[in-house]
Amino acid sequence: MKKIIIVSLIMMAFTGSVMAQTQEQIEQIRREKIEMFNKRDISKQHLEKKFPIATTAAKGDTKGGLALPENRWFPGEWEEVKAIAVTCYYNYYPVDHVGDMYWTADPIVSGYADYYHYSNGWQRSNQGGAYVAVPDTSDDNFSNVFFYIMDAIQMGGAEAWVRIEQASDSSMILRKLDRMGLRSNNVKFIIGTGNSFWFRDCGPIAFYYGDEDSVAMVDFEYYPGRALDDSLPSLIEAQFGIPNYITQIEWEGGNCLVDGAGMVLSSDALYSHNRDNTGQLVWDGVDPSTIHYTSKTGLTNAQVKDSLAHILGSRATYILPAFRYDGGTGHVDLYADMWDENEFVFSIMPDIYSNWTDYITGKKNMDSLTSYQSYFGQNYKSHGLPFPSTNNGGYFTTQSQYNLNYTRTYSNHTFVNNVIIQPCFSKVVNGVPSAQWDANNIEVIKKAYPGYTIYPIDVREFDGSGGAIHCVTKQIPADNPVRILHPSITGDGNAYSSTDASIRAEVTNRSGISEVVCSYRVDEGSWQQVTLTSTGNGNEYTGTIPTSSITVPSNGYVTIEYYISATSTNGKTITKPMTANQGGYYTFYMGTDMPLAIDEVEPDQLGQFFPNPATDCASVRINMGNGMHYQVQIVDMMGRVAHTANLDAAGDILYSIDTQKLNKGIYNVVFTANDGTRTVRRIVVK
Repeated sequence: MKKIIIVSLIMMAFTGSVMAQTQEQIEQIRREKIEMFNKRDISKQHLEKKFPIATTAAKGDTKGGLALPENRWFPGEWEEVKAIAVTCYYNYYPVDHVGDMYWTADPIVSGYADYYHYSNGWQRSNQGGAYVAVPDTSDDNFSNVFFYIMDAIQMGGAEAWVRIEQASDSSMILRKLDRMGLRSNNVKFIIGTGNSFWFRDCGPIAFYYGDEDSVAMVDFEYYPGRALDDSLPSLIEAQFGIPNYITQIEWEGGNCLVDGAGMVLSSDALYSHNRDNTGQLVWDGVDPSTIHYTSKTGLTNAQVKDSLAHILGSRATYILPAFRYDGGTGHVDLYADMWDENEFVFSIMPDIYSNWTDYITGKKNMDSLTSYQSYFGQNYKSHGLPFPSTNNGGYFTTQSQYNLNYTRTYSNHTFVNNVIIQPCFSKVVNGVPSAQWDANNIEVIKKAYPGYTIYPIDVREFDGSGGAIHCVTKQIPADNPVRILHPSITGDGNAYSSTDASIRAEVTNRSGISEVVCSYRVDEGSWQQVTLTSTGNGNEYTGTIPTSSITVPSNGYVTIEYYISATSTNGKTITKPMTANQGGYYTFYMGTDMPLAIDEVEPDQLGQFFPNPATDCASVRINMGNGMHYQVQIVDMMGRVAHTANLDAAGDILYSIDTQKLNKGIYNVVFTANDGTRTVRRIVVK
């Protein structure tokens, strides 16, 4: 009965505070509150609160000598998962202002929060105390993102582990999913306090260990002042029984990338976090005057790197320069990703941003990563993803504009088995972004991740926060993994025209392996199978694709697609790539005039007009190369020429048309090059 009364009070209080406000004012207050709390460096606010530092017993070895289980390995994010941890957005209120839109609370330890009051902006009050947490199940676009993520997790065949403040919140979450027409049959709840949705950063890093491939977690310390977020791994341990190993090293999951074979990548943003002696906040649970920071030992850069090497990087540990203008995080997950243990995927900034600091840093980092060697002693391969645009499909004007207002990236997505939960930056209609430039970019992403089902979510509400989907989700690996490590053959395969292509894999499972098969086909013909046999060298299996007997045309090429399938003794089968059953294969070519690699494909010289329909002005991006000439004609549907112009330029330009001078209607804009080649783009003037 008490819970029902609380909900009623919330609704009454909220209604009373809203009646005197316009909808625009309400949205402004709400938006400013979200902006205040969704920055991942909010810890700076806590450090300014001058809580005392008191010496306490350490939670773990501060030099990284954490006693972890032997025979451990950290899976890549593309490998099989059983669950993804996520939460919903919560509204926190002082107990005397529940539902009051002018008040909010920021929990700092369980049961105690700082209070904020709105008056020409949000200001921290001198008061603090108990608080009430209410899940945001409104139809606000920001809160909806978390529910779409829950749906996508289940679409990928995994459980959505949703953290909620109290058990009664579960019914509100399920009703919201049902109201939105989303999946709710595979949702489990993690019950416990928190104050953040950035689960990538504060959540655990899971790993396998021992002969049984058991699952455990490493819990790095989140920012000082984020004690409630630091509790997430412990909540998972208590409620799901996964062992949790705690270290005092400060590190955020968004700054971690592993290749599944003993390599860990991070940025040097982690160094500064570990130099001070300020640990996490604690208190006695009764007297607010006892809230204090624990102390810890400050670490040198070398000690931090050694710690990562000890815990995660058994084969290689790489620390590269952080981006300076990425929303303040310095996290690698804003520009780098991997789709298997051989290949990086990078967000590539267009050359128009070549004077940006982070453009230069990114180029150098990508060059460094592709010079490193993978588990099989080969240089890492790479391909690129497009870079998002502004809402109208244009370029960002400055790096400062991008950093403060956008920090968009297509790389910040999450793998869920054969599904990728993908950020996009326009309204999603029937599973497709509504902006043409956005939809085109998603098509490029599909090519970069063959076979994956792309689940796009409009994340424009996260603009400027320094993160998106990857940052609010955390993988929990699957039980009984069948692990396949394989040096893939992709791209140019002419080296195998006179010799058969050797297929090698290391395959393990706790019960043993009963069969390993390589399936291949040529030019989408019938599938052939080659059994890979054990070499007797550990877990290695080998075989060959008979490429030397494939007939290659003198002027052309053939396409060879293949995948590996492994079945364990206890009956579990996994393919590599995992999306083989959805058309995701490794692909290589033999012959001449082969298709360009994904990141070598030139973008259309002429983009699409935006906005479209247009009222005042319509613009189009054009790549003029080293210098080109176009005659431009605007032609109405009756074939009459409304305007003619000549265009001479070089490089990437933005060509604009003053549509105010045109009558309402549909027009073809005809671009005719010197060689007579014509390209037509259509615009609607309203």
